[in-house]
Amino acid sequence: MDKIVFIIIMVALFSCKSNSIAQEKEGNKSKPKIEKPKFSDSQNTSIAPNTVSLIAVVQDIYKNSEVCGKNFTTSTKVKVKRIVSSGFGITNMIFPEQEITFGIMNSQANDFNSLKQNMNGDEEVFFKVRENLCPDMSTTVYEVLQFEIKN
Repeated sequence: MDKIVFIIIMVALFSCKSNSIAQEKEGNKSKPKIEKPKFSDSQNTSIAPNTVSLIAVVQDIYKNSEVCGKNFTTSTKVKVKRIVSSGFGITNMIFPEQEITFGIMNSQANDFNSLKQNMNGDEEVFFKVRENLCPDMSTTVYEVLQFEIKN
């Protein structure tokens, strides 16, 4: 009796296994092939977190100013023309036609002042800015990381 029960269990196990293997083979035939993204495709589109790249027109420059409780050697008021790209984690997104003040750190302040002297009134400037929280933690300040005149 024990031998019969053992044989029935073995037959049941082998029959279940053979069906699942057949199903796996059928499933592999119907799956579409998915291409992996190439490294060069993702390299050009990535941007750091809390960073925005944009095109804007400089409207005014301020010396030794305070923006949102932070002291800057130079700050500039700009009118945004268009957003080029933005990283994830932006709390207060910048929109086209918005007027906003950017803080410029000491290392770039001299370069920016000389750049402004060489600019005409309505030239577009490419800015890469980083969003940081203000000391009061309720608003944000944008610091210029990079800039250049668009021709």
